[in-house]
Amino acid sequence: MSAHQKTFDTPFSSTDARAKIDWKSFVDVIPAGLELMSPASIMRQAFELVSNATDARRYLSALSGAQATLREACVPLLILERRNELPLLATSSLTQPQRRGLGQLALQLYFAQLFRSETALIDLWSSRFGIDQAGDVVWVPRPIYVQWDPVFSGAVRDVYAGFFSDDNELFRSGLDRLGLGAAGAVLLRHLGEGNQRSVRFNEAGLQSTLRQIVALRGARQPGLHRNFVAFGLYLASLHELLASLDLAFDVRAAYLRAQPELADGI
Repeated sequence: MSAHQKTFDTPFSSTDARAKIDWKSFVDVIPAGLELMSPASIMRQAFELVSNATDARRYLSALSGAQATLREACVPLLILERRNELPLLATSSLTQPQRRGLGQLALQLYFAQLFRSETALIDLWSSRFGIDQAGDVVWVPRPIYVQWDPVFSGAVRDVYAGFFSDDNELFRSGLDRLGLGAAGAVLLRHLGEGNQRSVRFNEAGLQSTLRQIVALRGARQPGLHRNFVAFGLYLASLHELLASLDLAFDVRAAYLRAQPELADGI
């Protein structure tokens, strides 16, 4: 076993006490989210995630690809390989401008990976994403990453693009392809009303949305795509991070900034 492999940690293991928040956030989302999935889909995606996590070479390739994606999208943050001790300041010690900037960058990162790459590092929990002693925004993700099925990522992109461009036909098309056509109104409420320039995030809201989607989907409807497992982790970690910063964020600006070709719309 190589020295690199010896440092492997499981997705939620850490000596940092903040990692306990990660695990709680993950567990809280499981009951509602997994009801939308077939056991076969859950097992297939879980196997892919574990396989990715245990392949050090593939993980380094994913890190390199993510950094290239963020440079292309003009998202100014540094991705570091995982370490036992994280060089991050406590959220409580950050100024309001630092917390706001951190949250905006997390949102830009979220959209950049979703729209610009078929592979995404999905570990955005607050124990891994923050500001170091030098005042720089750094991300130290664990080896939790996914290669999206183009059918799934294309539909998710259309949902967001339709939402932010007020293109209801595109929004509905994306939902139908994801198997969420009946949940359009619920997702619109979750994404936010108005122009999304000041949105507060909380984990309870995400859990409530998942429960409502479960209630709307008939028992005989087929389970959702396996990528919903990874996408759920991505969303859960983002919500936990942004909730910990205790501010409202400009989601529309983050969506547009992650796509420089749309910069004129900011």
